[in-house]
Amino acid sequence: MKRLFLLFYMFILIVYSIPFIPMSVKSILGILFILLSSTKGNLKISLMTATLCVLLGVINVLLGINIDNKKAILNTFLGSLTYYIIAYYSGRFTQILRDKNYELNCEIERRKKVEKELEHELILFKGLMNTIPSPIFFKDMDLKYIQYNRALEEAIGINREEAVGKTVFDIADYNHASIYQRMDFELLKQMGSQTYEDTVQFADGSLRNIIFNKSVFADANGNPHGIVGVMTDITDKKEIVTLKQNMIENTQIMEQILENDKVKTEFFSNISHELRTPLNVILGSIQLMDFYLEGEAYHDNQEKVTRNIGTIKQNCYRLLKLVNNLIDITKIDAKAFELHLENCNIVNIIEEITLSVSDYIENKGIELIFDTDIEEKIMACDAEKVERILLNLLSNAIKFTPMGGKISVNVYDRAEGICIEVKDTGIGIPADKQKQIFSRFYQADEMFTRKHEGSGIGLSLVKSLAEMHGGTASFISQEGVGTTFIIILSGSAIENKAINYTAVRKQDHVERISVEFSDIYSIRAC
Repeated sequence: MKRLFLLFYMFILIVYSIPFIPMSVKSILGILFILLSSTKGNLKISLMTATLCVLLGVINVLLGINIDNKKAILNTFLGSLTYYIIAYYSGRFTQILRDKNYELNCEIERRKKVEKELEHELILFKGLMNTIPSPIFFKDMDLKYIQYNRALEEAIGINREEAVGKTVFDIADYNHASIYQRMDFELLKQMGSQTYEDTVQFADGSLRNIIFNKSVFADANGNPHGIVGVMTDITDKKEIVTLKQNMIENTQIMEQILENDKVKTEFFSNISHELRTPLNVILGSIQLMDFYLEGEAYHDNQEKVTRNIGTIKQNCYRLLKLVNNLIDITKIDAKAFELHLENCNIVNIIEEITLSVSDYIENKGIELIFDTDIEEKIMACDAEKVERILLNLLSNAIKFTPMGGKISVNVYDRAEGICIEVKDTGIGIPADKQKQIFSRFYQADEMFTRKHEGSGIGLSLVKSLAEMHGGTASFISQEGVGTTFIIILSGSAIENKAINYTAVRKQDHVERISVEFSDIYSIRAC
Protein backbone atom coordinates (compact mmCIF):
# COMPACT_ATOMS: atom_id res chain seq x y z
CA MET A 1 0.00 0.00 0.00
CA LYS A 2 2.83 2.47 0.84
CA ARG A 3 4.54 1.72 -2.42
CA LEU A 4 1.30 2.39 -4.27
CA PHE A 5 0.90 5.81 -2.64
CA LEU A 6 4.55 6.66 -3.31
CA LEU A 7 3.98 6.06 -7.03
CA PHE A 8 0.77 8.04 -6.79
CA TYR A 9 2.55 11.06 -5.30
CA MET A 10 5.33 10.88 -7.94
CA PHE A 11 2.62 10.97 -10.60
CA ILE A 12 1.16 14.15 -8.98
CA LEU A 13 4.60 15.80 -8.98
CA ILE A 14 5.05 15.01 -12.63
CA VAL A 15 1.66 16.43 -13.58
CA TYR A 16 2.25 19.69 -11.68
CA SER A 17 5.75 20.12 -13.18
CA ILE A 18 4.52 20.12 -16.79
CA PRO A 19 4.35 23.84 -17.92
CA PHE A 20 1.88 23.55 -20.78
CA ILE A 21 -0.90 22.09 -18.54
CA PRO A 22 -3.09 25.01 -17.43
CA MET A 23 -3.48 25.63 -13.74
CA SER A 24 -7.25 25.10 -13.96
CA VAL A 25 -6.66 21.64 -15.38
CA LYS A 26 -4.08 20.94 -12.66
CA SER A 27 -6.70 22.05 -10.06
CA ILE A 28 -9.25 19.67 -11.50
CA LEU A 29 -6.68 16.91 -11.57
CA GLY A 30 -5.77 17.79 -7.96
CA ILE A 31 -9.38 17.32 -6.94
CA LEU A 32 -9.38 13.91 -8.65
CA PHE A 33 -6.12 13.05 -6.88
CA ILE A 34 -7.65 13.98 -3.52
CA LEU A 35 -10.77 11.91 -4.22
CA LEU A 36 -8.69 8.95 -5.24
CA SER A 37 -6.47 9.23 -2.17
CA SER A 38 -9.56 9.45 0.10
CA THR A 39 -11.10 6.34 -1.40
CA LYS A 40 -7.86 4.37 -1.25
CA GLY A 41 -6.62 5.77 2.01
CA ASN A 42 -8.13 7.61 4.95
CA LEU A 43 -8.80 11.18 6.11
CA LYS A 44 -5.15 11.74 6.97
CA ILE A 45 -3.93 10.65 3.53
CA SER A 46 -6.62 12.75 1.87
CA LEU A 47 -5.45 15.86 3.76
CA MET A 48 -1.82 15.08 2.92
CA THR A 49 -2.75 14.87 -0.79
CA ALA A 50 -4.60 18.18 -0.53
CA THR A 51 -1.59 19.81 1.14
CA LEU A 52 0.73 18.46 -1.55
CA CYS A 53 -1.48 19.83 -4.31
CA VAL A 54 -1.61 23.26 -2.61
CA LEU A 55 2.20 23.38 -2.27
CA LEU A 56 2.69 22.36 -5.91
CA GLY A 57 0.15 24.99 -6.97
CA VAL A 58 1.99 27.72 -4.98
CA ILE A 59 5.30 26.62 -6.54
CA ASN A 60 3.75 26.83 -9.99
CA VAL A 61 2.59 30.40 -9.26
CA LEU A 62 5.90 31.50 -7.78
CA LEU A 63 7.97 30.08 -10.65
CA GLY A 64 5.41 31.21 -13.26
CA ILE A 65 5.74 28.07 -15.33
CA ASN A 66 2.04 27.80 -16.28
CA ILE A 67 0.74 28.98 -19.59
CA ASP A 68 -2.20 30.66 -17.85
CA ASN A 69 0.01 32.35 -15.31
CA LYS A 70 -2.36 35.30 -14.94
CA LYS A 71 -5.13 33.08 -13.63
CA ALA A 72 -2.83 30.77 -11.69
CA ILE A 73 -2.97 32.83 -8.50
CA LEU A 74 -6.77 32.82 -8.41
CA ASN A 75 -6.93 29.15 -9.33
CA THR A 76 -4.36 28.34 -6.68
CA PHE A 77 -6.26 30.20 -4.02
CA LEU A 78 -9.63 28.76 -4.97
CA GLY A 79 -8.15 25.32 -5.55
CA SER A 80 -6.44 25.29 -2.16
CA LEU A 81 -9.70 25.99 -0.35
CA THR A 82 -11.55 23.46 -2.47
CA TYR A 83 -8.81 20.89 -1.92
CA TYR A 84 -9.16 20.98 1.84
CA ILE A 85 -12.94 20.96 1.82
CA ILE A 86 -13.07 18.02 -0.57
CA ALA A 87 -10.24 16.26 1.24
CA TYR A 88 -11.92 16.63 4.59
CA TYR A 89 -15.43 15.52 3.62
CA SER A 90 -14.39 12.85 1.18
CA GLY A 91 -11.90 11.45 3.67
CA ARG A 92 -14.49 11.64 6.44
CA PHE A 93 -17.12 9.96 4.26
CA THR A 94 -14.67 7.29 3.21
CA GLN A 95 -13.76 6.67 6.84
CA ILE A 96 -17.42 6.33 7.76
CA LEU A 97 -17.98 3.96 4.89
CA ARG A 98 -14.97 1.92 5.93
CA ASP A 99 -16.16 1.82 9.53
CA LYS A 100 -19.58 0.74 8.38
CA ASN A 101 -18.00 -1.77 6.04
CA TYR A 102 -15.88 -3.06 8.89
CA GLU A 103 -18.91 -3.36 11.12
CA LEU A 104 -20.80 -5.06 8.32
CA ASN A 105 -17.96 -7.50 7.78
CA CYS A 106 -17.85 -8.19 11.51
CA GLU A 107 -21.61 -8.76 11.51
CA ILE A 108 -21.29 -11.05 8.51
CA GLU A 109 -18.55 -13.00 10.25
CA ARG A 110 -20.61 -13.18 13.44
CA ARG A 111 -23.62 -14.36 11.52
CA LYS A 112 -21.58 -16.92 9.68
CA LYS A 113 -20.30 -18.15 13.01
CA VAL A 114 -23.82 -18.22 14.45
CA GLU A 115 -25.11 -19.99 11.36
CA LYS A 116 -22.35 -22.51 11.68
CA GLU A 117 -23.15 -23.03 15.36
CA LEU A 118 -26.86 -23.26 14.56
CA GLU A 119 -26.12 -25.75 11.83
CA HIS A 120 -24.04 -27.74 14.28
CA GLU A 121 -26.75 -27.53 16.93
CA LEU A 122 -29.37 -28.48 14.36
CA ILE A 123 -27.35 -31.56 13.46
CA LEU A 124 -27.06 -32.43 17.16
CA PHE A 125 -30.77 -31.68 17.72
CA LYS A 126 -31.84 -33.87 14.81
CA GLY A 127 -29.51 -36.61 15.98
CA LEU A 128 -30.91 -36.35 19.50
CA MET A 129 -34.49 -36.25 18.21
CA ASN A 130 -33.96 -39.37 16.15
CA THR A 131 -32.22 -41.12 19.04
CA ILE A 132 -35.04 -40.51 21.55
CA PRO A 133 -37.35 -43.55 21.49
CA SER A 134 -40.44 -41.48 22.40
CA PRO A 135 -42.30 -39.86 19.49
CA ILE A 136 -41.85 -36.05 19.44
CA PHE A 137 -43.59 -33.53 17.19
CA PHE A 138 -43.72 -29.76 16.59
CA LYS A 139 -46.69 -27.78 15.28
CA ASP A 140 -46.99 -24.13 14.33
CA MET A 141 -49.72 -21.76 15.51
CA ASP A 142 -51.98 -23.03 12.71
CA LEU A 143 -51.59 -26.54 14.13
CA LYS A 144 -49.63 -27.71 11.08
CA TYR A 145 -46.68 -30.04 11.57
CA ILE A 146 -43.27 -28.38 11.45
CA GLN A 147 -41.21 -31.45 12.24
CA TYR A 148 -41.27 -34.74 14.10
CA ASN A 149 -38.70 -37.38 14.92
CA ARG A 150 -38.02 -40.83 13.57
CA ALA A 151 -39.90 -42.56 16.42
CA LEU A 152 -43.17 -40.86 15.44
CA GLU A 153 -42.46 -41.52 11.77
CA GLU A 154 -42.12 -45.24 12.49
CA ALA A 155 -45.18 -45.19 14.77
CA ILE A 156 -47.59 -43.64 12.26
CA GLY A 157 -45.88 -44.89 9.10
CA ILE A 158 -45.80 -41.47 7.38
CA ASN A 159 -42.57 -39.84 6.19
CA ARG A 160 -41.66 -36.58 7.88
CA GLU A 161 -41.25 -34.70 4.62
CA GLU A 162 -44.76 -35.73 3.61
CA ALA A 163 -46.35 -34.57 6.88
CA VAL A 164 -44.70 -31.13 7.13
CA GLY A 165 -47.29 -28.45 6.50
CA LYS A 166 -50.19 -30.83 7.13
CA THR A 167 -52.58 -31.15 10.10
CA VAL A 168 -53.43 -34.07 12.33
CA PHE A 169 -56.44 -34.83 10.12
CA ASP A 170 -53.96 -35.90 7.42
CA ILE A 171 -52.26 -38.54 9.57
CA ALA A 172 -54.96 -39.78 11.99
CA ASP A 173 -58.57 -40.95 11.76
CA TYR A 174 -61.27 -38.30 12.02
CA ASN A 175 -62.46 -39.15 15.54
CA HIS A 176 -59.00 -39.07 17.10
CA ALA A 177 -57.98 -36.05 15.01
CA SER A 178 -61.01 -34.10 16.27
CA ILE A 179 -60.07 -34.87 19.87
CA TYR A 180 -56.41 -33.90 19.37
CA GLN A 181 -57.35 -30.65 17.60
CA ARG A 182 -59.74 -29.70 20.39
CA MET A 183 -57.03 -30.38 22.97
CA ASP A 184 -54.57 -28.25 20.95
CA PHE A 185 -57.03 -25.35 20.81
CA GLU A 186 -57.45 -25.54 24.59
CA LEU A 187 -53.67 -25.59 25.02
CA LEU A 188 -53.17 -22.49 22.85
CA LYS A 189 -55.96 -20.76 24.74
CA GLN A 190 -54.39 -21.52 28.12
CA MET A 191 -50.80 -20.95 26.89
CA GLY A 192 -49.49 -23.51 29.35
CA SER A 193 -48.93 -27.25 29.33
CA GLN A 194 -51.19 -30.26 28.94
CA THR A 195 -51.11 -33.95 29.89
CA TYR A 196 -53.64 -36.62 28.98
CA GLU A 197 -53.82 -40.32 28.11
CA ASP A 198 -55.25 -41.96 25.01
CA THR A 199 -55.15 -45.24 23.11
CA VAL A 200 -53.40 -44.93 19.73
CA GLN A 201 -53.22 -47.47 16.92
CA PHE A 202 -49.70 -47.63 15.47
CA ALA A 203 -48.77 -48.42 11.90
CA ASP A 204 -48.11 -52.07 12.81
CA GLY A 205 -51.74 -52.40 13.95
CA SER A 206 -50.97 -52.55 17.68
CA LEU A 207 -52.99 -50.51 20.17
CA ARG A 208 -50.75 -48.59 22.54
CA ASN A 209 -51.55 -46.65 25.72
CA ILE A 210 -49.96 -43.23 25.21
CA ILE A 211 -49.51 -40.29 27.59
CA PHE A 212 -49.37 -36.98 25.70
CA ASN A 213 -47.29 -34.19 27.28
CA LYS A 214 -47.69 -30.96 25.30
CA SER A 215 -46.75 -27.33 25.84
CA VAL A 216 -46.49 -24.07 23.91
CA PHE A 217 -42.96 -23.07 22.87
CA ALA A 218 -41.94 -19.41 22.33
CA ASP A 219 -39.05 -17.34 20.96
CA ALA A 220 -36.54 -15.31 23.00
CA ASN A 221 -39.07 -12.47 23.33
CA GLY A 222 -41.75 -14.77 24.69
CA ASN A 223 -43.87 -14.78 21.54
CA PRO A 224 -45.60 -18.16 21.05
CA HIS A 225 -44.52 -20.04 17.95
CA GLY A 226 -46.35 -23.34 18.24
CA ILE A 227 -46.79 -26.60 20.17
CA VAL A 228 -44.25 -29.25 21.08
CA GLY A 229 -45.51 -32.66 22.14
CA VAL A 230 -43.96 -35.84 23.54
CA MET A 231 -45.75 -39.20 23.37
CA THR A 232 -44.81 -41.67 26.12
CA ASP A 233 -45.77 -45.31 25.58
CA ILE A 234 -46.94 -46.77 28.91
CA THR A 235 -48.44 -49.95 27.50
CA ASP A 236 -45.70 -52.16 28.94
CA LYS A 237 -45.86 -50.36 32.29
CA LYS A 238 -49.61 -50.84 32.37
CA GLU A 239 -49.19 -54.49 31.54
CA ILE A 240 -46.64 -54.83 34.34
CA VAL A 241 -49.02 -53.08 36.75
CA THR A 242 -51.84 -55.33 35.56
CA LEU A 243 -49.65 -58.41 35.98
CA LYS A 244 -48.67 -57.28 39.47
CA GLN A 245 -52.30 -56.62 40.32
CA ASN A 246 -53.28 -60.00 38.91
CA MET A 247 -50.48 -61.57 40.91
CA ILE A 248 -51.73 -59.88 44.07
CA GLU A 249 -55.31 -60.91 43.28
CA ASN A 250 -54.21 -64.47 42.50
CA THR A 251 -52.20 -64.54 45.72
CA GLN A 252 -55.25 -63.33 47.62
CA ILE A 253 -57.41 -65.90 45.86
CA MET A 254 -54.87 -68.60 46.71
CA GLU A 255 -54.80 -67.46 50.33
CA GLN A 256 -58.60 -67.42 50.33
CA ILE A 257 -58.68 -70.91 48.83
CA LEU A 258 -56.24 -72.14 51.47
CA GLU A 259 -58.29 -70.41 54.16
CA ASN A 260 -61.50 -71.89 52.77
CA ASP A 261 -59.82 -75.28 52.61
CA LYS A 262 -58.79 -74.87 56.24
CA VAL A 263 -62.32 -73.80 57.19
CA LYS A 264 -63.72 -76.71 55.20
CA THR A 265 -61.39 -79.12 57.00
CA GLU A 266 -62.38 -77.66 60.34
CA PHE A 267 -66.03 -77.77 59.30
CA PHE A 268 -65.94 -81.45 58.39
CA SER A 269 -64.08 -82.21 61.62
CA ASN A 270 -66.68 -80.18 63.46
CA ILE A 271 -69.59 -81.79 61.62
CA SER A 272 -68.18 -85.23 62.26
CA HIS A 273 -68.11 -84.36 65.95
CA GLU A 274 -71.63 -82.93 65.81
CA LEU A 275 -72.93 -86.03 64.08
CA ARG A 276 -70.93 -88.58 66.07
CA THR A 277 -71.79 -87.23 69.51
CA PRO A 278 -75.61 -87.48 69.29
CA LEU A 279 -75.38 -90.72 67.32
CA ASN A 280 -73.16 -92.27 70.02
CA VAL A 281 -75.57 -91.06 72.67
CA ILE A 282 -78.56 -92.45 70.76
CA LEU A 283 -76.77 -95.75 70.14
CA GLY A 284 -75.76 -96.03 73.80
CA SER A 285 -79.29 -95.27 74.93
CA ILE A 286 -80.75 -97.88 72.58
CA GLN A 287 -78.27 -100.50 73.84
CA LEU A 288 -79.27 -99.75 77.43
CA MET A 289 -82.94 -99.94 76.53
CA ASP A 290 -82.35 -103.33 74.91
CA PHE A 291 -80.75 -104.44 78.17
CA TYR A 292 -83.58 -103.01 80.27
CA LEU A 293 -86.25 -104.70 78.14
CA GLU A 294 -84.83 -108.19 78.64
CA GLY A 295 -86.99 -110.35 80.86
CA GLU A 296 -88.55 -108.61 83.82
CA ALA A 297 -85.82 -105.89 83.99
CA TYR A 298 -88.18 -103.42 82.27
CA HIS A 299 -90.41 -103.14 85.35
CA ASP A 300 -87.42 -102.35 87.53
CA ASN A 301 -85.86 -99.79 85.09
CA GLN A 302 -88.83 -97.84 83.74
CA GLU A 303 -87.38 -94.55 84.99
CA LYS A 304 -84.05 -95.22 83.22
CA VAL A 305 -85.82 -96.20 80.03
CA THR A 306 -87.84 -92.99 80.11
CA ARG A 307 -84.68 -90.95 80.65
CA ASN A 308 -82.92 -92.69 77.76
CA ILE A 309 -85.93 -92.05 75.49
CA GLY A 310 -85.59 -88.35 76.42
CA THR A 311 -81.89 -88.47 75.61
CA ILE A 312 -82.62 -90.05 72.23
CA LYS A 313 -85.22 -87.39 71.49
CA GLN A 314 -82.89 -84.56 72.58
CA ASN A 315 -80.06 -85.77 70.34
CA CYS A 316 -82.43 -86.34 67.44
CA TYR A 317 -83.30 -82.65 67.81
CA ARG A 318 -79.59 -81.84 67.66
CA LEU A 319 -79.23 -83.82 64.46
CA LEU A 320 -82.35 -82.18 63.05
CA LYS A 321 -80.99 -78.71 63.85
CA LEU A 322 -77.72 -79.49 62.11
CA VAL A 323 -79.44 -80.94 59.03
CA ASN A 324 -81.90 -78.03 58.86
CA ASN A 325 -79.07 -75.48 59.00
CA LEU A 326 -77.12 -77.30 56.29
CA ILE A 327 -80.19 -77.49 54.05
CA ASP A 328 -81.01 -73.79 54.60
CA ILE A 329 -77.44 -72.67 53.90
CA THR A 330 -77.45 -74.73 50.71
CA LYS A 331 -80.75 -73.19 49.63
CA ILE A 332 -79.46 -69.68 50.31
CA ASP A 333 -76.36 -70.35 48.22
CA ALA A 334 -78.54 -71.71 45.42
CA LYS A 335 -80.87 -68.66 45.65
CA ALA A 336 -83.70 -71.11 46.35
CA PHE A 337 -84.49 -69.95 49.87
CA GLU A 338 -87.76 -68.05 49.99
CA LEU A 339 -89.42 -65.86 52.60
CA HIS A 340 -93.15 -66.15 53.24
CA LEU A 341 -93.99 -62.57 54.05
CA GLU A 342 -97.12 -61.67 56.00
CA ASN A 343 -98.28 -58.55 57.78
CA CYS A 344 -97.46 -59.19 61.43
CA ASN A 345 -97.01 -57.29 64.66
CA ILE A 346 -93.24 -57.81 64.85
CA VAL A 347 -93.08 -56.53 68.44
CA ASN A 348 -95.59 -59.16 69.60
CA ILE A 349 -93.67 -61.93 67.80
CA ILE A 350 -90.38 -60.96 69.46
CA GLU A 351 -92.03 -60.72 72.89
CA GLU A 352 -93.74 -64.13 72.61
CA ILE A 353 -90.52 -65.84 71.51
CA THR A 354 -88.54 -64.25 74.33
CA LEU A 355 -91.05 -65.10 77.06
CA SER A 356 -91.48 -68.66 75.76
CA VAL A 357 -87.84 -69.48 76.56
CA SER A 358 -87.80 -67.73 79.93
CA ASP A 359 -88.07 -71.03 81.84
CA TYR A 360 -85.10 -72.50 79.93
CA ILE A 361 -82.99 -69.45 80.70
CA GLU A 362 -84.00 -69.11 84.36
CA ASN A 363 -83.29 -72.82 84.95
CA LYS A 364 -79.68 -72.01 83.95
CA GLY A 365 -79.56 -69.41 86.72
CA ILE A 366 -79.59 -66.52 84.21
CA GLU A 367 -81.86 -63.46 84.44
CA LEU A 368 -83.94 -62.64 81.34
CA ILE A 369 -85.24 -59.13 80.65
CA PHE A 370 -87.50 -58.00 77.79
CA ASP A 371 -88.08 -54.33 77.01
CA THR A 372 -89.53 -52.35 74.09
CA ASP A 373 -90.14 -48.68 73.31
CA ILE A 374 -93.04 -49.50 70.96
CA GLU A 375 -96.06 -51.72 71.58
CA GLU A 376 -97.04 -52.42 67.99
CA LYS A 377 -95.28 -52.34 64.63
CA ILE A 378 -97.02 -53.89 61.63
CA MET A 379 -94.57 -54.91 58.96
CA ALA A 380 -94.12 -57.61 56.33
CA CYS A 381 -91.94 -60.42 57.64
CA ASP A 382 -91.55 -64.18 57.77
CA ALA A 383 -92.45 -64.93 61.39
CA GLU A 384 -90.79 -68.37 61.34
CA LYS A 385 -87.49 -66.88 60.10
CA VAL A 386 -87.65 -64.08 62.69
CA GLU A 387 -88.18 -66.81 65.31
CA ARG A 388 -85.11 -68.69 64.10
CA ILE A 389 -83.02 -65.50 64.23
CA LEU A 390 -84.07 -64.78 67.82
CA LEU A 391 -83.81 -68.38 69.07
CA ASN A 392 -80.33 -68.71 67.56
CA LEU A 393 -79.13 -65.52 69.27
CA LEU A 394 -80.70 -66.54 72.61
CA SER A 395 -79.16 -70.01 72.30
CA ASN A 396 -75.72 -68.45 71.81
CA ALA A 397 -76.30 -66.07 74.72
CA ILE A 398 -77.22 -68.97 77.02
CA LYS A 399 -74.13 -70.97 75.96
CA PHE A 400 -71.67 -68.20 76.74
CA THR A 401 -73.31 -66.58 79.78
CA PRO A 402 -72.36 -68.10 83.16
CA MET A 403 -74.78 -68.71 86.02
CA GLY A 404 -75.79 -65.45 87.66
CA GLY A 405 -75.48 -63.52 84.39
CA LYS A 406 -78.13 -61.58 82.58
CA ILE A 407 -79.65 -61.68 79.08
CA SER A 408 -81.79 -58.79 77.80
CA VAL A 409 -83.88 -58.51 74.64
CA ASN A 410 -84.68 -54.92 73.61
CA VAL A 411 -86.82 -53.67 70.72
CA TYR A 412 -86.45 -50.16 69.27
CA ASP A 413 -88.29 -48.39 66.47
CA ARG A 414 -85.74 -46.62 64.29
CA ALA A 415 -85.84 -44.81 60.96
CA GLU A 416 -84.14 -47.70 59.16
CA GLY A 417 -86.53 -50.31 60.68
CA ILE A 418 -87.14 -52.39 63.78
CA CYS A 419 -83.98 -52.88 65.83
CA ILE A 420 -83.63 -56.04 67.94
CA GLU A 421 -80.83 -56.15 70.52
CA VAL A 422 -79.88 -59.39 72.28
CA LYS A 423 -77.43 -58.51 75.02
CA ASP A 424 -75.64 -60.83 77.42
CA THR A 425 -73.10 -60.50 80.21
CA GLY A 426 -71.17 -63.54 79.04
CA ILE A 427 -67.54 -64.19 78.24
CA GLY A 428 -67.52 -61.93 75.14
CA ILE A 429 -65.76 -62.49 71.84
CA PRO A 430 -61.95 -62.08 71.62
CA ALA A 431 -60.91 -59.09 69.51
CA ASP A 432 -58.90 -61.22 67.08
CA LYS A 433 -61.95 -63.43 66.40
CA GLN A 434 -64.54 -60.71 65.82
CA LYS A 435 -63.91 -60.22 62.09
CA GLN A 436 -64.84 -63.84 61.31
CA ILE A 437 -67.79 -64.23 63.69
CA PHE A 438 -70.36 -64.13 60.86
CA SER A 439 -68.25 -66.32 58.59
CA ARG A 440 -69.73 -69.65 57.69
CA PHE A 441 -68.62 -72.71 59.70
CA TYR A 442 -66.61 -70.47 62.04
CA GLN A 443 -66.53 -70.75 65.82
CA ALA A 444 -64.68 -68.52 68.23
CA ASP A 445 -63.45 -71.58 70.15
CA GLU A 446 -60.62 -73.56 68.61
CA MET A 447 -61.64 -76.68 66.74
CA PHE A 448 -60.35 -79.30 69.17
CA THR A 449 -60.54 -77.29 72.38
CA ARG A 450 -63.98 -75.72 72.08
CA LYS A 451 -66.07 -75.74 75.24
CA HIS A 452 -69.52 -75.49 73.62
CA GLU A 453 -71.45 -77.48 71.07
CA GLY A 454 -72.31 -76.06 67.64
CA SER A 455 -71.53 -76.32 63.92
CA GLY A 456 -70.61 -72.68 63.30
CA ILE A 457 -73.52 -72.20 60.89
CA GLY A 458 -75.95 -70.39 63.17
CA LEU A 459 -74.63 -66.82 63.07
CA SER A 460 -74.01 -67.00 59.32
CA LEU A 461 -77.63 -68.08 58.91
CA VAL A 462 -78.80 -65.24 61.18
CA LYS A 463 -76.97 -62.69 59.03
CA SER A 464 -78.40 -64.16 55.80
CA LEU A 465 -81.97 -64.17 57.17
CA ALA A 466 -81.65 -60.56 58.37
CA GLU A 467 -80.34 -59.43 54.98
CA MET A 468 -83.18 -61.26 53.21
CA HIS A 469 -85.53 -59.07 55.26
CA GLY A 470 -83.72 -56.02 53.87
CA GLY A 471 -81.85 -55.56 57.14
CA THR A 472 -78.45 -56.02 58.72
CA ALA A 473 -76.75 -58.03 61.43
CA SER A 474 -73.93 -56.65 63.58
CA PHE A 475 -72.56 -56.92 67.09
CA ILE A 476 -70.59 -55.17 69.80
CA SER A 477 -68.46 -57.30 72.09
CA GLN A 478 -65.83 -56.93 74.78
CA GLU A 479 -64.00 -59.92 76.13
CA GLY A 480 -64.95 -60.62 79.72
CA VAL A 481 -67.81 -58.09 79.64
CA GLY A 482 -70.36 -59.45 77.19
CA THR A 483 -71.80 -59.28 73.69
CA THR A 484 -74.70 -57.39 72.09
CA PHE A 485 -76.07 -58.62 68.77
CA ILE A 486 -77.97 -55.96 66.80
CA ILE A 487 -80.50 -57.06 64.18
CA ILE A 488 -82.30 -54.49 62.03
CA LEU A 489 -85.31 -55.62 60.00
CA SER A 490 -86.66 -53.13 57.48
CA GLY A 491 -89.76 -53.09 55.37
CA SER A 492 -93.31 -51.86 55.46
CA ALA A 493 -96.63 -53.64 55.56
CA ILE A 494 -98.02 -55.18 52.37
CA GLU A 495 -100.98 -53.17 51.12
CA ASN A 496 -104.42 -54.78 50.94
CA LYS A 497 -103.30 -57.78 52.97
CA ALA A 498 -104.73 -58.80 56.34
CA ILE A 499 -102.70 -58.82 59.53
CA ASN A 500 -101.79 -62.27 60.88
CA TYR A 501 -101.94 -62.08 64.68
CA THR A 502 -101.10 -65.79 65.13
CA ALA A 503 -98.08 -65.93 62.88
CA VAL A 504 -96.28 -68.50 65.09
CA ARG A 505 -98.19 -71.67 65.89
CA LYS A 506 -97.69 -72.82 69.49
CA GLN A 507 -96.92 -76.46 68.74
CA ASP A 508 -94.42 -75.60 66.00
CA HIS A 509 -92.97 -72.96 68.25
CA VAL A 510 -92.32 -75.45 71.09
CA GLU A 511 -90.70 -77.90 68.67
CA ARG A 512 -88.43 -75.21 67.19
CA ILE A 513 -87.33 -74.20 70.69
CA SER A 514 -86.46 -77.83 71.40
CA VAL A 515 -84.46 -78.00 68.17
CA GLU A 516 -82.62 -74.68 68.57
CA PHE A 517 -81.79 -75.36 72.25
CA SER A 518 -80.99 -79.04 71.74
CA ASP A 519 -77.24 -78.50 72.08
CA ILE A 520 -77.70 -76.77 75.45
CA TYR A 521 -79.69 -79.36 77.37
CA SER A 522 -77.86 -82.59 76.53
CA ILE A 523 -79.18 -85.43 78.67
CA ARG A 524 -76.62 -88.17 79.05
CA ALA A 525 -77.64 -91.74 79.61
CA CYS A 526 -76.79 -93.20 82.95
